[in-house]
Amino acid sequence: MTKSATNWSLGFLPGRRGVSRLRRKPVWRPAGFLANIPRGVGLVASAAYLIAWGAYGMVLSGKTVDVMNDTTADLGFKVSAVRITGQREIDEADVLDTLSIHSGQSLFFYDAEAARERLETIPWVQDVSVMKLYPGTLRVILEERVPTALWQKTITDEAQIIDSEGKVISGRLEARYAKLPRVIGDGAETRVAEIMSILDEVPDLQKKVRASMLVSHRRWDLFLDNGVQVMLPETDPVRAVTELQETDQKSGLLNRDITVIDLRLPDRLVVRLTDEAAAARKELVDARNKAMKKREQDA
Repeated sequence: MTKSATNWSLGFLPGRRGVSRLRRKPVWRPAGFLANIPRGVGLVASAAYLIAWGAYGMVLSGKTVDVMNDTTADLGFKVSAVRITGQREIDEADVLDTLSIHSGQSLFFYDAEAARERLETIPWVQDVSVMKLYPGTLRVILEERVPTALWQKTITDEAQIIDSEGKVISGRLEARYAKLPRVIGDGAETRVAEIMSILDEVPDLQKKVRASMLVSHRRWDLFLDNGVQVMLPETDPVRAVTELQETDQKSGLLNRDITVIDLRLPDRLVVRLTDEAAAARKELVDARNKAMKKREQDA
């Protein structure tokens, strides 16, 4: 009886399977939302925590930019080439010094705008652009000022090279700039185009002009290569120089013993003789007057 009961009980249990230990949920796992957190989150959170503290430490030490610069440079973004175009008068070494690229400089953290502003302080530079060409090239495109004239603020000052806008480019004169037009006077540097347009109307006279002086910001005086000073009028100077050129072509006026030609009066041309010519003329006039007086007495 006992054996039969035992067999029945076992017969009732067939088909029931136990739960594998590998599939059982541990009794220690907390219930709620924590039960649904993916595995590995803790490791990521720990890494983020360490990174955050590392970044905080860099900020406190002031080394953040340096660390980021070195990191990106090591990743292949180091400035390895500088391409400079457009320079003729500017020394390439001066450009590189002004760019101030230190060893190990990352292109990511190079301040191209600040570099452009520094380059603009070079007197020869009229315009400049600085571009980053990733991964490691810096390109500099220069536009230089064009020498237009030599300028002296006063007649005793040293001449300086200026461009068409009157900007001083350099005080270092070279032989190749000796034939540039020379202007003298305060404000003359910004009015080069004005005097050049006047002289362009009289090419024969223009060849003889050594310098042009702006007088009282109103009118021009010309100094010729033979020492003659030509005083131009404030109004209609083109008419005055045109008449002077025509007179010189007819009579060779500019080759005579004169020091000043005054063209300021619209209806006449006034000349001043050299001291020697004036003395000779005075002797001639005195002799003529003496002869005429004697002739009158004899009559």
